Order: sequence, then C-alpha cells, then structure tokens
Amino acid sequence: MDKVSTVKCKSYEDAYEAVKKSLELIGGIEKFVKPGDRVALKPNLVSKRAPDAAVTTHPEILKAVIKIVEDAGGKVTVAESPGGPYNSALLKGLYSVCGVTDAAEGTNAVLNCDTAFRDVPFPEGKTLKKFPIIQPILDADVIISLPKLKTHSMTGYSGAVKNLFGVIPGTYKAELHFRLDEREAFCSMLVDLCECVKPTLAVMDGVWGMEGNGPTNGEKRFAGVVMAGANLHALDYAACRLIGYDLSDIETLSDAAARGLFDPDEIEFVGEDPERIMLRDYVKPESHFNLLKLLSLPPALNSLMVKMLASRPEINAKKCVACGVCARSCPPKVIDMGTGKPVIDRKGCIKCFCCQELCPKGAVDIKRPLLNRFMIKVLK
Repeated sequence: MDKVSTVKCKSYEDAYEAVKKSLELIGGIEKFVKPGDRVALKPNLVSKRAPDAAVTTHPEILKAVIKIVEDAGGKVTVAESPGGPYNSALLKGLYSVCGVTDAAEGTNAVLNCDTAFRDVPFPEGKTLKKFPIIQPILDADVIISLPKLKTHSMTGYSGAVKNLFGVIPGTYKAELHFRLDEREAFCSMLVDLCECVKPTLAVMDGVWGMEGNGPTNGEKRFAGVVMAGANLHALDYAACRLIGYDLSDIETLSDAAARGLFDPDEIEFVGEDPERIMLRDYVKPESHFNLLKLLSLPPALNSLMVKMLASRPEINAKKCVACGVCARSCPPKVIDMGTGKPVIDRKGCIKCFCCQELCPKGAVDIKRPLLNRFMIKVLK
C-alpha cells in the first residue's frame, strides 16, 4: 500500500517539527536518502513572489527539508526552472525574492544556476516519448518534489506531479503548452513526465495554500498541514481530497489511476485523515467547473461545445501596466501589444492561462461566457 502522511502545522515557525514528523510517519528520511546521495530538491518557484504571497514553497519548509536531508548525509542541490526564460541571472533573482537564498544560508546546499539540460528518451510515454530535463535533476540520486497546495486555472490543482513541470527548461514549457493545447493531453503529459523523472519523494507545503484562480493570482488560504509520500500520485490524491476534489475532477489523477500508478482504495493515510479535516469550502478556479460532464454530450460534439462554453482569459484594464509579460509568455503568441495594451486574439487562444499565471500584477481575469454561467445555474 502507498503511505501518505498528513501532519497539522499551525505556522511556519513549526515547519521543521511538522516536516520531520511527516517523514517519520512514512518510514523516516533514512528510508529515502543514504549518506553521500546527491539530492535534488525541486520546490515550486513558479515566479518571483515573496514567501507570504503563498505562491511558492515557503522557505521554512525548504530549510527544514535541507536540514533533515543533510543530517542523513545527503548532498543537496536546489533546482528549478520557472516560467519564462531559463538563465542564471533570472535564477539568482528568483532564489533571492522567494527566500531560497536565506533558507540555504548556514547549510551546504547548492542553489543551481547551471542552465544545461538534456533530452531524455521515454519510449513508454503515453503522450510524449522524450523530455528535455534540466541537468541537476539528471545528476541526482534522489529527487524530492516540494510542491505548494494550490488550485490551478488550467489543471484544476497544482501539487506534487504538476510541480515537476519545472524540470522542463524555460521556453520549452511554452512549447509543450502549445503542442498539447487540450487539458486532457497536457495532464497526460504531466503523468508521463513524473514517470520519466521518477521522483523519490514529495513533501507538500500545505500550511498556507492558494484557492480560487491559482496558481499565482488566487487567494491565500490557511490549510495548516504538511504532507509527505513516496508515490506522488497518491499524495496528490490525498491533497485533493483535503480540498474537496474528487478523483474524476483532476485529469492527472484519473489518468494515473487508469494506468495503475496508484489505487485510491490502497492508500494508507497516516497522521491526519484528509477526509476528516476536509476544507469543504475551498474555492475552485473559475475554469474548473466541467459543464460538459453535466451535459453528457456525444464525443463528436465536445470540441464545439468546449469552444463555446470554456472559460477564457480577459485583460483587466484597471490593473494592467502594459509590461508585456503576458504576450511574451503566451505559447501560441496571440497576445498583441501593438496598441500599447495587450489584446487577446480569441480564435487563437488555447486557454492554457499562462498569461494569467505569469502576470505579475494579477491583471488577467478568468471569465466564463454568459451562456456557461446560465447553464451551470440551471443544471445545478
């Protein structure tokens, strides 16, 4: 049975004790890290945001994992490829703003600034047969995902598996968004990526998470937990139950379960039971509600209805400062800055919500078409 631990944590001042207990409940760090192991820690550092914004893995969680791994004899490297370009200057700024530099102070942890990567064949992949992977992940004996508990406007939920998208270098992520413009295909790719990387373990920062239109511009939400597990799919399932998602709501989970990568009925929950402390009012993204499931349409009509009823990004003119990040981040390049302000070409938009995710001012809203809102109200 896969084992997933959930430990209550009232504040980041208690992070070390909570992380240590979460690991002890699944066998202790010695089960996963041996003396001399090269250990890559992959936090969620999607963009330059201060720790109290609840966008990125909190430095106190990272600091706790570094200390615990080093006490076990592991040699730590912190690695990430955030949204946008992948270069050493960007990484140094990211580490500083997100509190990673401070977290590593007084330890032997290395903050990766090497931007080398290599294509890794993955012939058993369902959706992709090859991935470009950043070098520190390839060099590691042990890989630990350190996700943040967040909703996500495209995938519904961002957790341990989705966090691994940050091992893809820079603009290659945009390329994958463009190639896999349907959510089901994109989520299947994420499952392939997890199986290609084969992470050893995940420790989730669920002390302060994010609800609503995450993963960067939602609302902070106190969840008060730290979670850990060796099977990232099982951990994500537990986290999704905590915030009120079912298996069928999240394509990464349903795809992984269909492949036999985990069985929801064969998970041993240790510590707190996520269902017993469920946050039933956790706010989901505007893009989450799947109207097509309620309509039960024949498959041939799904594509047309998706185009008519799917939520879409919309520029908030009052917040927009015309920085152009949305245009530079758009995988299909359908945001025009010719007038000085961003204008989205609706026909070319693939609804990946990268513009919403990476806008530093939160100036991209997610809107449901009027027909969508009306039909949801009627069908509910």
